[in-house]
Amino acid sequence: MSRKNLYIVIGLMVGHLSYLSYEQYNLNKELEEWKGYYKSVAISYVQEIMEAPELKAPIAEEMSTTLIDFDANLLQFEDLEGAQFSLRDFRGKTLFINYWATWCNPCLAEMPSMVELYNQYKDDKNIVFLYLSKEDRSTIIDYIPKDEALAQLPLYKIITDDELFSTRGIPTTFIVDASGEIIVKDIGSATWNDQSVIDYLNNIL
Repeated sequence: MSRKNLYIVIGLMVGHLSYLSYEQYNLNKELEEWKGYYKSVAISYVQEIMEAPELKAPIAEEMSTTLIDFDANLLQFEDLEGAQFSLRDFRGKTLFINYWATWCNPCLAEMPSMVELYNQYKDDKNIVFLYLSKEDRSTIIDYIPKDEALAQLPLYKIITDDELFSTRGIPTTFIVDASGEIIVKDIGSATWNDQSVIDYLNNIL
């Protein structure tokens, strides 16, 4: 082989090795990016799971005093069979309103305590429990088999919301007394079968 041809072969080999090194660099870089992405997703998921069990009794300091105008209130919702309701349908009742979603782990974490509370009062005609979600009815219905607590609660899909019940996050629970005054607004998971809640409800019913 002539010296010229040898140089050509060596040049091609060096170029090929450089290309392979460049491709390996890009592959390693991409792998590191994916590792970082999945690590961040895993951390976020673990944080969300860890957040759910931190249940507490509702905080009295979060109470407010806002009177509902039942005739003007825009909140409308439908049950899982499609029957529609508005807030004015429950005028004169004590209302226990919970905003939740199937994707919200803190929401789902408090549902077992919600079931125990609901079971204590479900036969009381003076109080109405409303568990409201902005998700489609089909989404809620499809999720119920995954969480037996949900199957025991009166679930509704929000049709139109009202700014009176605006909240910076879910779960959020409101208690409205029979006169239409919002007397509790509690943001975050809570232990709703706590004796303090039962005593409070018994006192206003």
